[in-house]
Amino acid sequence: MNWMEIISAHVMWKQRLTAYLAGTSQEELDPETIKLDDRCALGKWIYGDGKPMEVLPGYEEVRALHATFHQNAAQVVSLHLAGDTAGAAALLNGDYSRLSEKLKHRILGLSSQVKSAGSGIPRF
Repeated sequence: MNWMEIISAHVMWKQRLTAYLAGTSQEELDPETIKLDDRCALGKWIYGDGKPMEVLPGYEEVRALHATFHQNAAQVVSLHLAGDTAGAAALLNGDYSRLSEKLKHRILGLSSQVKSAGSGIPRF
């Protein structure tokens, strides 16, 4: 598992959403797809190869924060699509940003726990 790539991918979501709200993105974002927390590399690990790591202290917090992260990202897109770009921007720059920062730090903590556990889980 390349933890820095995982963190980078989640940090990039803010840039993607900012561009989307500004109308400078070519992306078609679907809130129903975005809210699924098992599709990205971290989600696949959480619900797949990383499942044996659920005994680690940071696992459940990362799982829950990650699910909320995806729900908030989907809500930003939903608000924008409903015509409430100001509300979407407020969520993006408020709760979403705070949650994203917390998730980033918790992923780093979990990565240390996984490395210390010497899990034998395949790294990809």
